[in-house]
Amino acid sequence: MNKAKLILCSALMVGLVTPLSSCNSSSSLAIVHFEQSILGETQKDLSVSIGVQKDSELTDSLNSVLADISADTRNTLMTEATERATALEQVQGDSSETVLTEAPYDETKETLIVGMEANYAPFNWTETSPSSYTYPLYDKTGEYADGYDVQIAKMCAENLDYNLVIKKYTWEALIPALNSGEINMIIAGMTDTPERRLSIDFTNPYYTSELVLIVSADSDLAEMTDLNDLNGRKVVSQIQTVTDDVIEEVLVPEYGAIHESALKTFSACATAVQTGVADAMTAEYPVAVSIVNGTTN
Repeated sequence: MNKAKLILCSALMVGLVTPLSSCNSSSSLAIVHFEQSILGETQKDLSVSIGVQKDSELTDSLNSVLADISADTRNTLMTEATERATALEQVQGDSSETVLTEAPYDETKETLIVGMEANYAPFNWTETSPSSYTYPLYDKTGEYADGYDVQIAKMCAENLDYNLVIKKYTWEALIPALNSGEINMIIAGMTDTPERRLSIDFTNPYYTSELVLIVSADSDLAEMTDLNDLNGRKVVSQIQTVTDDVIEEVLVPEYGAIHESALKTFSACATAVQTGVADAMTAEYPVAVSIVNGTTN
């Protein structure tokens, strides 16, 4: 029997973040952890990789850069990104570091053009003022990308000695943009799957997460002890994501969940849970922390 372990939002601080809403509020949310072995043969371990064009010469170079980023550095970058994503005010960072209001360009260098949603905290989100953590979004006046993915993109460009351009797309437009040549990389918390491999290639993973459920903190699911408690309950996630695939491939056939129609964003999914349209949503743990602690990015 697969046991589920509940961690309410008041326990999510772990010395890192402060909840912006009370767990006693009717609109507050909670995270439910469960054994990842339920994913079984689907092997959806929620590792995320950089998407590149088929047979891209960038793949080996990017893998070399990623191999030099230690596990400790990756964990620190994600911790810091989660802190910033859930802060009451924008974190400005080190005042001695450069704050970019426009992307630097050196005509003697090649350019990495990276696509991301800039709407998937803590992997990536949009700020309206610059800081030492942000990077200007291409053709978006007064908009700046921040998040774990942005820091990885900066490290890739710096180590390869390339110019960096970051473009903002909706999730479903990222792969078409890569295939059309509008961008040459996707760094957007995207999982390498056989379906996506049909049209693009991937680097080695640059972060591995955990699949969790987000439920209303005052619902009976906040006390669930077994995933069979999802029987007859509506579960939702973002369209064209691994977290949505898991609902159909695992939670529906094995635990009797009802697959609610996928929505365009994770914030819309969270709203569906808060308003009772859905009983639960699936998400990666860092994203869940940002949602539960009240991020509006």
